[in-house]
Amino acid sequence: MSSMLMAVIRKGQAERLMKAARTAGAPGGTVFYARGTASNTILAALGLGDSSREVLVSFIPDSLEQAVLSACRASHARGVLLIAGEDEEKKMDTAWTMIQIICEEGFSEDIMATARKAGAGGGTVIHAHGTSTEADVRFFGSPLVPEKEILMIIVEKEKEEAVISAVSSMEVLKKKGRAVIFSLPVKTFTNLS
Repeated sequence: MSSMLMAVIRKGQAERLMKAARTAGAPGGTVFYARGTASNTILAALGLGDSSREVLVSFIPDSLEQAVLSACRASHARGVLLIAGEDEEKKMDTAWTMIQIICEEGFSEDIMATARKAGAGGGTVIHAHGTSTEADVRFFGSPLVPEKEILMIIVEKEKEEAVISAVSSMEVLKKKGRAVIFSLPVKTFTNLS
């Protein structure tokens, strides 16, 4: 069984963190470029609160969790690190949940504002795009795929239902295909210094 290791760190630190994780047996990972959301509404209104981030994702065997976690803590990367996934043996009761919302580009700020009103702190936005289908509009023979954003929010377990309910009830997201929301239990959540 394996779990997802995810670190949201300062720009330029993902390679160092992955190197440390590999010394403990992690197989490799993928780096996404992202931005943090401003937690202060005044900074957000001025456009000063967002910051460049890197998101490192790796899938590691459960047996290596503690070794990889220790190696990552010793890497001196700055940010947060979590290990998410079900623990079949322990049937764990975790204190944290990672909520992910995949939405059309341009909706993440409104979604984050709604999530904050429901008790969330901040989040991280990854820019992405959808995959092409036969129904997509074509431009000079190439499909135009929709731009997407992935909003990741870590919340205390007791706030999960309120945040998901608030976001799901947004009128703008009720149109089919506009967004998808899901959550994963967080086995470990730690600050990297």
